[in-house]
Amino acid sequence: MAETEDSNKNTPEVRIMHNGPLILKGNFSFRDSSGKIITGEQEILLCRCGESKNKPFCDCSHKTLPVTD
Repeated sequence: MAETEDSNKNTPEVRIMHNGPLILKGNFSFRDSSGKIITGEQEILLCRCGESKNKPFCDCSHKTLPVTD
């Protein structure tokens, strides 16, 4: 049976942005570093550069860093 776009729209997706955050999108549960659980349909950007003032979430601090390839 072929999967339709509707059946996949809530499936969690993970994307890694070049010189940017890790993006989690879809219907899932996430526990942050303080133990708070976030559940449901959502998009979360997670810091990969280590410079965010709002860890584990991205605050775009990576934009102030030198570009790497």
